Amino acid sequence: MSSTPPDPGALIGLGQVSGAQGLLGVVKVRADAAAATTDPEVFAALGQVWIGGQGYQVLKAARHKNQVLLWLDGVHTRSRAEELAGLHVLGDRRRFPPLPPGEYYWFQVLGLPVVNEADGTRLGYLDHIISTPGHDVYAVRQGEREVLLPAVEDVIVEIDLEAGVIKVSPPEGLL
Repeated sequence: MSSTPPDPGALIGLGQVSGAQGLLGVVKVRADAAAATTDPEVFAALGQVWIGGQGYQVLKAARHKNQVLLWLDGVHTRSRAEELAGLHVLGDRRRFPPLPPGEYYWFQVLGLPVVNEADGTRLGYLDHIISTPGHDVYAVRQGEREVLLPAVEDVIVEIDLEAGVIKVSPPEGLL
């Protein structure tokens, strides 16, 4: 366990502790819609998570139904795991493993300005992402107006993290 948190701006939400699994202190984490990832391999690669302001080394991570199970250093009993229930689980954005080209963590793209590739018009910013079985949907907001764009290659033309912009080609008639 570590008690010195990283810069609060570097912490990214991973979900919320929903309870304990078994008797040996395994923590169940339920990802919410804004979670950075639901991949147990990413939890393990982070090496450390923050729960209730306290850092815990991740010893092991696995998927169980719709949740991630975490074996944490310093949490070895069911009662200790249950004490963490309801608390948010955070990870240091600087420790996330790199993704293959063309793939992004949600926290990398949320908030970026979205522009129409055809004429450079700013459509707004990426407010949230809706996960669907077929593909994600990007909710782009400008003031009270919201535009939903399917996150497919024909529509999301380019995500440039260095320039901090998402270029899109909206389907005809959408705007």
